[in-house]
Amino acid sequence: MKAAIGAVVLAVGSVLGIDALADLTQNRPDPVVDGTSTVVAFDVGTRRYQGSDLDAATALWAVCAATVGGEKAGPTPSGGGFTVTISPAIGENGEKRLLGCLEDATLDRVQGHVQSVSAA
Repeated sequence: MKAAIGAVVLAVGSVLGIDALADLTQNRPDPVVDGTSTVVAFDVGTRRYQGSDLDAATALWAVCAATVGGEKAGPTPSGGGFTVTISPAIGENGEKRLLGCLEDATLDRVQGHVQSVSAA
């Protein structure tokens, strides 16, 4: 009897855990709010990269810009790093995709470090 109860508890716990993990990892579209924008400030770290930091930021942005929709401007040098502007503003899911792309090892020898994300 105890073994049966333990098996049921384990099965229910597994189902709940899988459901929670699925909710956390699903990619859903964000609502679009016209007249808004998001400004992302980041810098890049390079290791034996053949170009300048601006070249590295441009290459990284070229790859990561595809993770979000809207009009995109940048990267432009700003305060020791770079900024990009996205209109209309990206939502929570878009921000997660973009930050993940910028900060993960997306390009060989280039890694971004997001300094701030602000909505306007």
